[in-house]
Order: sequence, then C-alpha cells, then structure tokens
Amino acid sequence: MVTNLPPQAEAQYKKVVASKSKEEKLENLRIFLSMIPEHKGTEKLRAQVKRQISRLQDEITAERKRRSTRPAEFEKGETTILAAILAEDKKLLREFLVCIKLFDENLILESLNELKPLSIGFEDIVLSFIPLSPSMVGSQKYSLIQTILLKSDLIMILLSIESLSEEFNLVKEMLRRFGIYVASKKSVAVFKSLGTGGITVLNKSRFLSEEEVKSFLKEKGVESGIIHLSEFTSFYTLESSIKGLQRKNFLIIVKNHRGGLLADQLGIPEDSIVSLERLLKNDVLKTVFKASGLIRVYLKPPSAVSPSSRPMLVDEETTVQELASKIHRDLSENLKYARLWRGGFPSKPLRVGSSFKLVDRDVVELRTR
Repeated sequence: MVTNLPPQAEAQYKKVVASKSKEEKLENLRIFLSMIPEHKGTEKLRAQVKRQISRLQDEITAERKRRSTRPAEFEKGETTILAAILAEDKKLLREFLVCIKLFDENLILESLNELKPLSIGFEDIVLSFIPLSPSMVGSQKYSLIQTILLKSDLIMILLSIESLSEEFNLVKEMLRRFGIYVASKKSVAVFKSLGTGGITVLNKSRFLSEEEVKSFLKEKGVESGIIHLSEFTSFYTLESSIKGLQRKNFLIIVKNHRGGLLADQLGIPEDSIVSLERLLKNDVLKTVFKASGLIRVYLKPPSAVSPSSRPMLVDEETTVQELASKIHRDLSENLKYARLWRGGFPSKPLRVGSSFKLVDRDVVELRTR
C-alpha cells in the first residue's frame, strides 16, 4: 500500500483487513476506494482495489450460485425495459399485479413462484415486470434475484400508508445487500477524495445543511474531498454514493395515498411517489416508461435513406458524445457533429454538437471527421 494516503484511508484499510466475512470486506473495500485520492501516484493502488472488489463480487456470486438449484441466468432484450416490483410479501405483489389488469392471473402466479418476467409491448419496446419480496432473498434463488436486480432499469416499491418508513427501510436494506441503492438523478451525490484541503460541499440539498454533510463525512472517516450534492440528496443517498453502490431509478406506489407530505417524510422527490389510485387512472405503462429514466433514440447511418425502426435505449439527458461512446469508441473519438430530427422523420434536420442532449424519439445521424 502506498504511504502517502490520508489518515482516514489508512484507518479504513485496517477495517478491510479486519473484515470477518467476504460481504463485510466488499463493503469496506468500496469505502476504502472512495477515500483514495485520484492522482498519478495512486493509479496502481486504485486499480488493485478495483480488481479486489471485482474478484470478491465474483466469489460471492459464485458461492450463492453453488447453493442455488437453478442457474443465475436472465436474458434481457436490447429494447426491453426491466422493472423489478418489490413488496413486503407475495400477497401484496399478487394483489397489485391483478389490480393493474395487464396480465393473466395464471401468469402472475407463475411469475411469483418461478421468477419469470411478465412482458408486454409498449409502442415499439417491451416492458417486463418481475415481482420480488424480501422473503425470497433467503431462498435458493439468491443469485437469480441478484442478477435480476442488477439488470433492472427501474425498481417499483409497493408500500402501505400505515408503515411507510418501516417498509421503505426494509427494502433499502434488502437492496444494500446486493450493492444497490434507489435514487433519482435529483438525489445523487458525487464524491471525489482528496489528500488534503478538508471537505468542500458544492450545491445545496433541501434535506441536508453543509454542516450536516461535513459532520456526516467525518463520522465516516472522510477528512478531505469534494462532494457535489443534488437538490434531494439525503443521508441515505450520500452514504450509498460514498460506498460505491449501484444507483437504480425507482417509483414508490402507495395504496390509499390521498396526497400530503409523504415525499418529504421519505426524503425523496415528489415525482418518485404515486398513489395506486392515481397510477390506475393514468396509463400504467407510460408511467413506468417515464419512471425508468430511459429514452428511445433512432439511429440513421449517413448512407441510409431512413432511420432504424428499432430504437436504442439510453439514459435521459444522454449527449450526442455519450451516444457515440455507447456505440463504438472510434466513433466517439472521431465524432465531428450530428444531424438530428426531432418531432418526426422526415423533417428539416438540425446540426448539433457533441454536448447536445437528446430526448425521447430523437433521430440521430452521427458524422465523423
């Protein structure tokens, strides 16, 4: 280990060494990685820690798989949005799926028992739903559940108004075991560790003051770094970001919710929670698509007369440059500009630069040098 690490990183490394289980070691390694300053002198150490994390994740998954009676394989199509539905028990899951009237009841029961996706067409893509409950996690399907959650684009959480916070905390704890946390882009926190200079807090959160953020980070052993907050950053999303957990978009659905301050109570944006009654009045599939945080982009090769009829699913606010990177590295490096059709094809195209942000149904023709 390099000798010029901040004291808090050295203290965290001791926790890594003292870990009593692989799961505990994995979590401590993630925190240790977040504390290592990013500069030339730490490149090898950061790479080594990332390899350790990757190996541990593989070992934990392999051990879970050995205890499983079915392989942890799950295929998701390129034009499929996968939504995992979480609830306290199977009964609530079944009631919800019957209530939205999208699937035959026999298929619902099969999905609950076999973890098979319930799929339905939405315009030119497919939406797939898989119901899960914490009671399934301790079963022999652990590795399959892990695969489903990691591949999911959206996590839908069913909560009761009577025990809202308790049930939400239960779901968050379940997801933490899989290295996942739920947060919209409005809630994320981005942390960069520094060797010296103390803690600098950029932007503001409606839930946390600058003093609370600094105090919280120091309690976690962080003495120096830059933290970028979002409007709805909470202690939960702050800690999850520092630990390097994987963020998932989410939608909370509450039965008999007539409005009020539930979003503030849970520390989430207002558009991340909806009543079951309102969901049923609206278009369920359209609501799920919007909550997924994904958009459809149609590619048009320069030599083609018309764009592909098969969309490419990308994150909201993806830029032209990021789109090119997703397709091929060379395309990104040699990108010059793009021609873009918005509002229908054919129409008069716009010439846009690499930083231009895309929206749903954009048609894009990438041009290189």
